Order: sequence, then structure tokens, then C-alpha cells
Amino acid sequence: IFSKYSFLIGIILLIHWILLVQDRMVNQIPLNLFWLSHLALLITAFGFFFRNNLLLTAALVSVFIMHGLWIVDFIFLLLGNSPSDYTEYVLRLTPYRMLLTLHHIYLIPLLLFTLWKKINKHGWILASVLFAILSLSSFLFLPKEFNINCAHYVCKPLQTIFPFLAIHINPFIYLIILNIFVDLFILYLPNGFLVFILKSEYLNI
Repeated sequence: IFSKYSFLIGIILLIHWILLVQDRMVNQIPLNLFWLSHLALLITAFGFFFRNNLLLTAALVSVFIMHGLWIVDFIFLLLGNSPSDYTEYVLRLTPYRMLLTLHHIYLIPLLLFTLWKKINKHGWILASVLFAILSLSSFLFLPKEFNINCAHYVCKPLQTIFPFLAIHINPFIYLIILNIFVDLFILYLPNGFLVFILKSEYLNI
């Protein structure tokens, strides 16, 4: 079914991304578009356009951990007790803008169903390159106070859960450690885990 309707799914995802761009421009927060989660949405759209499991796997491993944490925190938020305030901002959004955040919820199941037994074992490499470019660009060109992609310091939600992460070290050393940590624990290990669990054959969708 996903193979048959892959182009249509890509169109829908691209429309979602365009609506995100329009929203960020209207609300004067264009820097928000540089978060990896928004890039993953665009990569997913192109992955469906070209029926390419490398792009889709890169998108999946890019969001697998962080969107997973987002979903868990959001469930706790709905129950009245968010452990990290990771998703607390959603409550301040208009209904329309809440809908625009839905990619945090649907990307993981959509990509898992699509890539069932088709996870590309090299997806984490492309995801690592993309994160390296994003984090370096965020570090060099975007304001520190926005801390896009946690490029300047450990993001506040993680500091809330793990106070010991609120440390001050040389910014360049931090950026190197960040990329090593993300490559190994956020991208490589989930990619390998999914390949093993889903017994993937590395085929295109």
C-alpha cells in the first residue's frame, strides 16, 4: 500500500512542511525550521517521492529517539505531569499550530510501517552527515539563546531530567562530543537495532 501511494504520501508530507514554513514565517520564528525534526519531515517527503529507503531510514533514525521521547513526554503532559516540560509548549499553541506539530507523532509509525523489513543499514551515516551540517551551522550562524539542535549546550528538557548535564566546557569540544554522542547513541545504535529486529533486506519501498 505504501509503495502504491508513495508519491501521494510524499505530496501530503511536503504540504505539511510548506505549512510549517509558512507558519514560522508568519510568527517570525524562521530559525525554528532548522531543527532536525523539521528537516526529517522534508527528507521523508523526498524519500516517498523517490521510493528511496536510504532517505527514509535516515529520516527514521534522525527522529526515532527524540520523537519517541517527545511522544512519551506528551502522554505524561496529557495526564497532567510532564517530567521534563519537553512538550509543554504545545499547550500554548492555537489548535491549528497544534496540528502542525503532529509530525512528532506520526513520522515514527509511518516510517516503521513503510520500512518494514526494508531498513537500510547505512541510513545512520546519511543522518550523521545531516546532523553534523545542521549542528555546525547552528553553532556558527544561529543565536546561542535559541540553541537550535542543542548546538551550544545541552537542551533544557534534558538538563531538567539530568541536572549533571548542565556543565560548562569549551564550546568546540562540546560540539564534537555532541556529534559523537548523537552519531553513536541516537543514530547508529537505533539503526542497527531496527535492522536486527525487522530483519531488513535493504530493499527500496
